[in-house]
Amino acid sequence: MRVTTSSGPLAEFLRDRRESLTPAQVGLSDSSRRRVRGLRRTEVAELAGISADYYLRIEQGRGHRPSAEVLSALSRALLLDVYGDEHLHRVANLSAGHEAPTVSDEVPAGIRALLDLHPETPAYLSNGTLDVIGVNEAGRLLAPGGLRPGLNLVMSVFEHYPDPHSESHWRRTASNLVASLRYHADPRSPRLRHIVDTLSATDPRFVELWQRCEVRPHTSSWPLVYIESHGWVGLRSETLAIPASRGCTMTQFFAEPNTPGVEALRDLVRRAYGRA
Repeated sequence: MRVTTSSGPLAEFLRDRRESLTPAQVGLSDSSRRRVRGLRRTEVAELAGISADYYLRIEQGRGHRPSAEVLSALSRALLLDVYGDEHLHRVANLSAGHEAPTVSDEVPAGIRALLDLHPETPAYLSNGTLDVIGVNEAGRLLAPGGLRPGLNLVMSVFEHYPDPHSESHWRRTASNLVASLRYHADPRSPRLRHIVDTLSATDPRFVELWQRCEVRPHTSSWPLVYIESHGWVGLRSETLAIPASRGCTMTQFFAEPNTPGVEALRDLVRRAYGRA
């Protein structure tokens, strides 16, 4: 499974996205037998209104950075949504030599205090490759085995399949996490390469989701979490981006009013902080 090659992150993303689409999705007929997956390069070039030779050079990582107009035309041709378009422009900058902010496992200064500021809200920090890099006391008691620094959210969801989730709930969770991994991670990251290579070698479900080439941030979700004495409880989580560190986010869990999660969270907080 490819992550990044010598052709660069822009070329890699264009190729992956092209291969994830079908002719029917872009309004093309497909009466011939195809020898390649997805769209042909000539079809993408025609849809974007550029020459086939120029598109070939872009996808092979040759030549200068495409203009904003060309990138927007490619975004439309490849049916990218607002997050995919953002990702396309970002990887174009990386391919042009612009450095991305360093991704670090160190908790950004001041953010640690935010984790503990609201002790009744389980919360954790994750970096661009969705590794947990910080968690408050209440957050440590969530989920099977607890959230902990070093846990990778993507690898964890494939390890816990599908129980306790329904198949549809698990697929929605896994799909969102895989798309978030592509969105948040620096495509040149060795850690990203390790995660993708490891899961690709062991889990065809990951291969299927990664090949969709979906891109979106880690935001709202409705996870099932295990809380002692209450079993599996549905909560809501919201994820906030931390602008000072590319890809770093903070996720907080809370219960919707009048749901079993309200009392379950109260009990969890009492145990986390040793309250009677």
